[in-house]
Amino acid sequence: GYNKGGRLFIMKLIIFPLLAYFIVCVIAVLIPASDGYNTVGWKLYAGQLYAVPTLLIVTLITYYFSKRKLNR
Repeated sequence: GYNKGGRLFIMKLIIFPLLAYFIVCVIAVLIPASDGYNTVGWKLYAGQLYAVPTLLIVTLITYYFSKRKLNR
């Protein structure tokens, strides 16, 4: 059947990690870079080095706390 509760759980689980990912990308674009690398595209590319691990870590933390809250 249609599991609306599970879908809501997935949305709650992914909203904080995506927000953190977006914030890291914005910070990467705003920080000045060396000559030749000071373009938005290059900054976004280099920002993935920080944004992807941030996404994974925040996803795991959110999942852990969501599961703890459900098991109470």
